[in-house]
Amino acid sequence: MFLGDYIVIEKQITPYHFSCSCVSTGTEFDAVVDPDKRDFFDNTEFPENHPHACRFLRPAGGDRIVCTIHETSPAQCKIYRCIILRIFRFERGQVGYITGTGALHTADPVLRGVFDEGMKKLPRDAGDPEAWIADYLSANGYQVQ
Repeated sequence: MFLGDYIVIEKQITPYHFSCSCVSTGTEFDAVVDPDKRDFFDNTEFPENHPHACRFLRPAGGDRIVCTIHETSPAQCKIYRCIILRIFRFERGQVGYITGTGALHTADPVLRGVFDEGMKKLPRDAGDPEAWIADYLSANGYQVQ
């Protein structure tokens, strides 16, 4: 579930810069912890408690787990289709979810409309698009986890 054992940290260059490789492809890449996620990264409790999880995942409040190297993550991570947000309507339970590729999965036409409208409004310079989408959906009456 956490893409563990797919990224190997070969060398730590600075506290937030690592030389890594992808186990599945052998591709080498530099991983740099996103500046806006360094406070999350500094908390090492999650990787200590989840030894098979990706070393770059961290809790970001509530039940939300974020990739702290989103900007420099390898291609395999960018196409990984895990669920990053679950969407609920209080009276109906879960009505959809969003995967790591940013795709909404729902049978609810109202949620689809709200989501599509939000995607049109998503700022190009949104530092954390997942957080922006979660806030947008919350502001439109959905509970997001």
